Amino acid sequence: MSHVSPLINTKSVLWNTFKLGFPVAIQSALVAILALADVLMVSSHGQAATAAVGLASKWHFVVTMVMAGMANANGVLVAQYWGRKNAEKSKQVTYFSITAGLMILTPIAIALTGGASFIMLLQTSDPSVIDFGVDYLWFAAPSLLLTHFIIVIESSLRSTGDSLTPLIVAAITIGCNISLNYALIDGHFGLPAMGVAGAALATSLSRLIQVLIYIVSLKLRSHWLYVTQTVKADKRLKTSYLQLAAPTVAGAVLWATGTLIYQVIFGHMGTTELAIFSTIAPFESLCYSVFMGISVACSIILGQHLGRSEFEQALRTSQLFIQLIVVLGLVTSLVLYVGKSELVALLRLDKQDTALMASLALNVTCLGVCVKMVNMVVINGVLRAGGENNYCLKMDFTSTWVFGLPLTAIGAVIFSLPFHLVYLCMLGEEVVKVLLCFSRYRKNLWLKNLTIN
Repeated sequence: MSHVSPLINTKSVLWNTFKLGFPVAIQSALVAILALADVLMVSSHGQAATAAVGLASKWHFVVTMVMAGMANANGVLVAQYWGRKNAEKSKQVTYFSITAGLMILTPIAIALTGGASFIMLLQTSDPSVIDFGVDYLWFAAPSLLLTHFIIVIESSLRSTGDSLTPLIVAAITIGCNISLNYALIDGHFGLPAMGVAGAALATSLSRLIQVLIYIVSLKLRSHWLYVTQTVKADKRLKTSYLQLAAPTVAGAVLWATGTLIYQVIFGHMGTTELAIFSTIAPFESLCYSVFMGISVACSIILGQHLGRSEFEQALRTSQLFIQLIVVLGLVTSLVLYVGKSELVALLRLDKQDTALMASLALNVTCLGVCVKMVNMVVINGVLRAGGENNYCLKMDFTSTWVFGLPLTAIGAVIFSLPFHLVYLCMLGEEVVKVLLCFSRYRKNLWLKNLTIN
């Protein structure tokens, strides 16, 4: 990579990427391991329980994407204000993001619990899966509001260069969550065996612990989020935030809802297909964790350059990130393909009725990893760092709803293709997305300073 312009210090960028991205990657991996542990620990209660966790958690995933959209807008603005050394504005944005999110998410949480039976019936006709799913949605409901607080605080900490604190807090919390899973799912330490409901309750309790740790930690450290003078965000700042957040949230919801519909399609193909899809999905998230760290580091580094109007440095830095992600994506795809047989066994999919189907599906996973990772860095790390959220919204809609979903539905419903080929149809979304995001990237319209005086 020595041909990169001397306007940037390649070693410095790579070091900052490691410093910011490595903790995020580890944290993302831990979260993915937790999701995978949920599925594997619940799997002892049968395929219906496994499928129910996959279906019900996807609704929480959609809501989490609302939070992620708001946290993304928060992180973009905090990074740019922090680049100008403005802690007061950074805190105003953070507090406004938390408040606005709680106002939106409270009625959503109520709707998910009140309509739990109807929501599950939309996805499956299996009464056992429906009952398990209802239990999960009820017991996991409090985690939605708690998670929003956590995600926004984490985005502010990372955008100001602190990726280590979120990692430490998450590691403690995930340890608590897995311990609670062990105690509540199968009933240990004198507690009743709650099955799927136990997994959901463990999630809610661990999120509460995480919020309390953050509050106590920030206070004891006299952190800038705690001690900086609190001034209510003015109209201009709120408008700036909402202009970023609205398309980001809309795009995230469109994409997450599309993901949910993909799962509905697989659910109606059969409980076995749904169980395999529900098991592979958290494993894919584990694969993406490294790239998530790079994406977040890219967004923070570019955001701070853009906040100082260092546009040429931002452009050269983005080129370095894209080169890095392509190489890592290809290597990851190759490693997954070579170790595919071991993965099938590790995911407990090596039974007679699932082994071949899972192996063929993992071929598709290997094929799609590199493309998905390039999309993650270019879209979330580069375009959104420069406020290109409206374009990203249009791109998400086009790739998912015009191409990905119709192709998958046609493959499953009209042509009754086998599971792995329907899974391949779903990859069409990512191919369209990579073409669209690079088309926008090359126009350099994302090179913008979004701060206000």
